[in-house]
Amino acid sequence: MIKNLAFFILLSPLFCSGQFIEFGGGVGAANYTGDLNGAPRFSQTKLAVTGIYRLNFSDVLSVKFGFTAGKISGDDTHPIDVLGVKRQNSFNHLLLEGTMGFEYHFLSYRSTKSRNKIAPYATLGFGFANVRNVKRTYEDFNNLQFIVPMGGGVKYVMTKRLTLTAELGARKTFFDYLDGVSDGDQYIKNYQYGNPNDDDWYFFSTLSLTYVLYKIPCPFPYIPNRSILNRIHPYR
Repeated sequence: MIKNLAFFILLSPLFCSGQFIEFGGGVGAANYTGDLNGAPRFSQTKLAVTGIYRLNFSDVLSVKFGFTAGKISGDDTHPIDVLGVKRQNSFNHLLLEGTMGFEYHFLSYRSTKSRNKIAPYATLGFGFANVRNVKRTYEDFNNLQFIVPMGGGVKYVMTKRLTLTAELGARKTFFDYLDGVSDGDQYIKNYQYGNPNDDDWYFFSTLSLTYVLYKIPCPFPYIPNRSILNRIHPYR
């Protein structure tokens, strides 16, 4: 009981501050670009789901923590080069990611001084992706990879508590193994299968709904034995 009380006291400045807290989730689409696809393909779009926890420190700046799960796929059905005709590679991965991102609003968002219902924003952050079912062609490949999420979107204030958000997000990776094609462990008559100088990217497009918790009014600071001191020193 005492530990729980101490934990609440330590966190009380956070919950009693002027920021709003949001949480919720959404659904969307996942796509990929790399050695197999030069651009995202609608035919290879997969389902993704996301969970959101957001802290709004002001009407222009928010910090979002997200957890997303989805599938990404690609193949050489429509190859982007002549080597793809011979390569005929394909993949279908499950991808789990956790991210933290900063959101900058170009219009005031949930400000007490503004009645804007729409707030476009840009986002940039960092995170980690766990890529499952990768072919073990590369012995040094680690399933957990560092990523840089970026993108933008629009928030729509539906009610005092609910916000609808549409976001287009790209993930910059620092590896070239997502599609199983990289710097030439396989060759076609001395030509490399893939481009070792271009890292793979993947994308999430999401539509989410979040619920807003307003700040909790804090009581006046407690001063121990104040009433006793007043009795002893009535003119203090």
